[in-house]
Amino acid sequence: MSNNAYLYEYTVGLQRIECIAESDEDCVIYRAVEWSPDGTMLAASTDDSTLRIYDVNTQVTQYASGEHGMSPLAAYTTIAHAGTLLGFAWYPHMNRDPAANCFIESVRDHPLHLCDTQTGKVRASYSAYDAYDTLMSATAVAFSPDGTSIYAGYATHIGRFDVHREGPPVELTQTTPSRRSRDGLKGIVSCLATNNTHIASATLSGQLALHTPDTQIACVWRVPVEYGGTGVTHLRWAPNNIHVWAASRQSEFIVAWDIRDLRAPCAVVRRPGRTMQRMQFAFDASGRHLAVGQMDGRIEFHDLNALDCDQSNALVQDDPNSVQAHGDLVAGVSSHPYYPLLATASGQRRFCDPNPAPNCLRVWSVPAQYYCA
Repeated sequence: MSNNAYLYEYTVGLQRIECIAESDEDCVIYRAVEWSPDGTMLAASTDDSTLRIYDVNTQVTQYASGEHGMSPLAAYTTIAHAGTLLGFAWYPHMNRDPAANCFIESVRDHPLHLCDTQTGKVRASYSAYDAYDTLMSATAVAFSPDGTSIYAGYATHIGRFDVHREGPPVELTQTTPSRRSRDGLKGIVSCLATNNTHIASATLSGQLALHTPDTQIACVWRVPVEYGGTGVTHLRWAPNNIHVWAASRQSEFIVAWDIRDLRAPCAVVRRPGRTMQRMQFAFDASGRHLAVGQMDGRIEFHDLNALDCDQSNALVQDDPNSVQAHGDLVAGVSSHPYYPLLATASGQRRFCDPNPAPNCLRVWSVPAQYYCA
């Protein structure tokens, strides 16, 4: 099934949601999870600075053929790192062809590495240096939609690398003229999200910016204080490529802006998130439903058709559909690009709990309907 012809949207009733795959590695703490662009693999980062690749092609094929049932998930490739794993991103044209089966990752005090999914070996390295000739660690990384460029966010810079040329960036733009200056984008770049026309970035100071493809800053704005503008930890474009959504640490809300009018948020979703941990959210293929992880292990599905995006500070429904997916905080949420399958991952550090809930990665079959795009 091609997503160029059909899109799916989750249906309102979630009584038939079913777990079709689950990992058995309950000793790890998951931080993030992402489906591969071809929908056959999952990449999950864990608190021990390890990236685990799961081959779920069998489960996806069984779901597409109408076979239902529970199956275990085992890591296909495990890549351990000497430093902290700061971020990763799939190659946009990734598929089962070995030449395109790769991803980019960022590790503290290391260059960016383009890695082979099957072996974990480094195919290419990309490095940026500051004015003192010191290697900079990328705190956020993303591919351009066409796969020809890699964007990296640093403490005071945003760089663009040519995928086909190892070494220094093609462009390296300073986010602010100086540390004392009030101009530009202030703070460490924590998130990057790309679409066909813009690059969206966010910082741990609570600011967001839109950039041109050559990394130049087009505009800068801030998360309102009433929505917890203490540092953005997750950033994602809606499927319509007009709304950009952001979640902040120690915040009770996920906030959206229409890039045609950035004077105020166009939508606000309530999500209790009084934690410093990153918590992901995801859209279904149609962009109608927003899947949000909760601290109590639930997944909430917000119907965005309840929004009136012409009015500022519109709130999504107060009583969204939800399902108990895990026994602890849901840090990772990712929607399959073609089928109504949702990957979720749980885990957080607990120092005073003698019996913590087991952590796991799960794949859910969500009731949905298809329509022609």
